Amino acid sequence: MLVVGSLLLFAVVVLAASALLSWWLARTIEKENPPVGRLIDTGAARIHLVDLKPEAPAPSGTESAAPPAVLLLHGANVQHTDMRVALGDRLARRLRVLLPDRPGQGWSGEGGPEVSDPGHQVALIRTAVETVGAGPLIVVGHSLGGLIALRYALDEPGAVKALVLINPTTHPRPGGLPWFQRVAEVLFVGPLIWTVLLPATLPMMDRLVARLFRPEPPTRDYAARTALALALTPRRFRNSMTEYSDLRDHLVAVAPRYPDVTVPTVVVVGDADPIVPPAVHGEVLAKVLSHGRLVRIPAAGHMAHHRHAEVIAAEIERLAGLPLA
Repeated sequence: MLVVGSLLLFAVVVLAASALLSWWLARTIEKENPPVGRLIDTGAARIHLVDLKPEAPAPSGTESAAPPAVLLLHGANVQHTDMRVALGDRLARRLRVLLPDRPGQGWSGEGGPEVSDPGHQVALIRTAVETVGAGPLIVVGHSLGGLIALRYALDEPGAVKALVLINPTTHPRPGGLPWFQRVAEVLFVGPLIWTVLLPATLPMMDRLVARLFRPEPPTRDYAARTALALALTPRRFRNSMTEYSDLRDHLVAVAPRYPDVTVPTVVVVGDADPIVPPAVHGEVLAKVLSHGRLVRIPAAGHMAHHRHAEVIAAEIERLAGLPLA
């Protein structure tokens, strides 16, 4: 009995020390990566939004002929910097670019317990976009951000001119989640998120990045340039796990609505993407869209917007009506 009590006491001490270390690491990471855009009060939550104005003047013509703004929506377990590094700064040479942290990620608030609901996220992001006076929009979404982009077009059709979806998450995986994801949902909840997750994960950053990019090599200094560690802090990682656990239900609910998307839509898939397989997601989506076009990038993985940015940027600029650079 004494041994059991000693082990329990030891476990409590370890968890308490881990919680303190995790808190200190999270505060340090946040101080090193402060918000760089506007924190816009949407009523339910503050949304962090970076607004990049074009370096070059818009083509001559009337005010109504100005090109649309581009709204870049990042995927899961990252923040706006992922899309800015990949596409945002490149596109801002000629277009206005809006980069929000999706609700619950980066420096954006959750807006309530429904943070995983794509409709809830669209409502908060739309309010932030209206606040800065941008529109109409070409909405670009990567991975889970692709689902949010689709909901944007469905829920706010008058605000969207076109869509570009990069390896989008669109349909429930047949048979449900793989066993390792179900195990991860059980393990990474409650106390573990607030104690051991961050200290244990930071030393593995290079391996995590390699898994994101596989089978292609990562871009140089990806984790540092995108502040990837910020997404691993407890509050943000908890929100990511909520998105994952609720994702299937949201996909089942919205997938029948995809034929209602009527704006021009480019679906970009990396045909070697092991994370969001195109045969389950992007390829299926393209077949049901009346104005959809599938762009397949051979041998590309999940992070195609980094490894093949010029191809994707050219599609966005074409939809914006810009001449070839």
